[in-house]
Amino acid sequence: MSFGADWDREADPGTPHSIGGDGVPRLRLTLPDGVDVKKGHTLVTAPGTPAECRVPPQRAVDDHWNVYYSWYSMPTSCEVDKERNENPHNGMHPRYRTAADIPPAVNKTARTVSTPLGPARVFKQKFWRATNEYRSFYEPFVVITLDKPADPEYPTLVFTSEEAKISETDLLRVVTRDLTPR
Repeated sequence: MSFGADWDREADPGTPHSIGGDGVPRLRLTLPDGVDVKKGHTLVTAPGTPAECRVPPQRAVDDHWNVYYSWYSMPTSCEVDKERNENPHNGMHPRYRTAADIPPAVNKTARTVSTPLGPARVFKQKFWRATNEYRSFYEPFVVITLDKPADPEYPTLVFTSEEAKISETDLLRVVTRDLTPR
């Protein structure tokens, strides 16, 4: 099984998966054979955080639980942790309700692209982990402002490649070629 730049879409056209619901528009995501959609970990949040603000991301994973990328939509009524968004580390990945939540220093490096769902900001953000050893890397993000949100409370769909398992170029290919409205 190959993914990212190694995925030959002509040799393996992949399998379409229906995603969405709970405020997120119904979408079709095509994944290579051997990759499936799974729910991610429950988010680490402050005590008393409403359930709709703790929804774990969906993930594209293979049979060995390698996570290639994840996506989520967060209601605009949820609080965001500005410090977490500016300095993500040790499992505390940024959470964006809209593109306005992207830290200014990061947003300066972002570019806008078109996707089948609406305009998107594309960027990389530094993430570090110091659990057993110190590691840092730049995770690619795509923050799509939906042209037709299913619920105005969920105006954005955010994709990221946790721990940069696939490149920014490959993540961009996912949201421009493998993700379509239905």
